[in-house]
Amino acid sequence: MNDIELKLFKGELGILEKKIPDASIPDFFRRYVEYMINDSPVDKHSDLSRIWILRKFFARKRIRYLNDITPGLLDEFRVEMLAGKKPKTIKNYIGLLKTVLNKAVEWELIDFNPVAKVKPPKVVKTFNFFNQDEIKKLIDEAEEPLKTGIFILVSTGMRRGELFHLRRRDVDLENNKIRVRAYDGFSPKGKRPRSIPISTNLRKVIEKLLKDKALDGHVFRPFVSEHRLYKRFSALLKRLGMKGTLHDLRHSFASNLAMSGTPVPVIKDLLGHADISITMIYSHLSPNLY
Repeated sequence: MNDIELKLFKGELGILEKKIPDASIPDFFRRYVEYMINDSPVDKHSDLSRIWILRKFFARKRIRYLNDITPGLLDEFRVEMLAGKKPKTIKNYIGLLKTVLNKAVEWELIDFNPVAKVKPPKVVKTFNFFNQDEIKKLIDEAEEPLKTGIFILVSTGMRRGELFHLRRRDVDLENNKIRVRAYDGFSPKGKRPRSIPISTNLRKVIEKLLKDKALDGHVFRPFVSEHRLYKRFSALLKRLGMKGTLHDLRHSFASNLAMSGTPVPVIKDLLGHADISITMIYSHLSPNLY
């Protein structure tokens, strides 16, 4: 027995280690897409498009098995398929491929993730915000109910989905606060509940809305969907010859706070950011250079 154990240790018995069989890329991607559609709770449309493009690239390169994927092959993909694309787009592809191959490791189709250490390009975050004159112009030129929607968004920094799902019971007029939290079928981005103070002018608008008994528990639901609010705002911008998006009202809220000297950690909590590095994009506007 000792002699056998010594030969086994030296590798002299001719016993081969268990080897994971080559896994076909087309078969794996079909399995992954089925898993993603059935088990993943996130929005799938963008990832499905990226997976289709990755599959076409591997097929064109005649890469048939997962074990044939290398960091160098990913570099070729970036050069041939993503030339001229924004860093964020490239980052999304790299992140997706890492996630996909991590699942291949979990399913024991490959021993390790070959692109795990590939670093995505740095994304320089830029944003647009409206100054006070532009905000006044937007509110003055908008018709109801868009006018009220703009005023609430620029006064709270809420996302359009958060406003669309805001319930009456989350408006605390006694303490002048709005609570943003998750409901069945909806969750704030980052799933972080938060409170937003109600200013004097905003209170007047909120009180008027709460008198409307036809809102069925909601604070602001004049549109059939949050996307309709987005489209109405886009049409207003086009009519006024202004650039931007509805989300820029949120940037305007944060930018005005930063320019008034509000500390970045406070802005982070009001916006509901999970990581303060996201909020730091507004820090250069602070007069205190926080």
